[in-house]
Amino acid sequence: MESLEWYAIRATGVVAYLLLYLAALTGLYSAVQKKRKKKVNNLLHFHEVVSDWSLIMTAGHLGILLIDAFMKFSWSDILIPFSGSYETISMGLGSIGFYFLIVTIVTSKFRKKIGYQRWQKLHALNPILYILVTAHGLMSGTDFQGTVLAVFNIVPVVLMLGMFPSDKKKLTEGKSAI
Repeated sequence: MESLEWYAIRATGVVAYLLLYLAALTGLYSAVQKKRKKKVNNLLHFHEVVSDWSLIMTAGHLGILLIDAFMKFSWSDILIPFSGSYETISMGLGSIGFYFLIVTIVTSKFRKKIGYQRWQKLHALNPILYILVTAHGLMSGTDFQGTVLAVFNIVPVVLMLGMFPSDKKKLTEGKSAI
């Protein structure tokens, strides 16, 4: 029988990933709506809350890895990328993804102090975070097949990209409709 810790590691990892996924979608959608000059305050608040919970669930995921009786992970295995002996590449990508997530959350909390343009440049690195975490899940995780995860990620992003106006004329038309 599989241990409770193993199920908890999987559950917290999957929930953290789904929350990150939802944060990415709401972030993309709010960017589209903002370009259309629509109010996004509530959506941005939801985006921030979901992002925060993604970090909390990721911390839980890492914490449970530390207490797992079957696989003995050390702090350095988890926090120093590519230092562990188990799934070295995947765990390293997960560690780097964790740091990207921390940077994203912290800089978002201090966006007024660091300046909007600097924050925007840092926030533009989020696709790297998402790619790292997706690769980590595909390589280490046992819950999703690659095809399912690919469809799960590609379809909404294509739909979101379809919402962006392709030229200035369409953008101007969107303004006059408000």
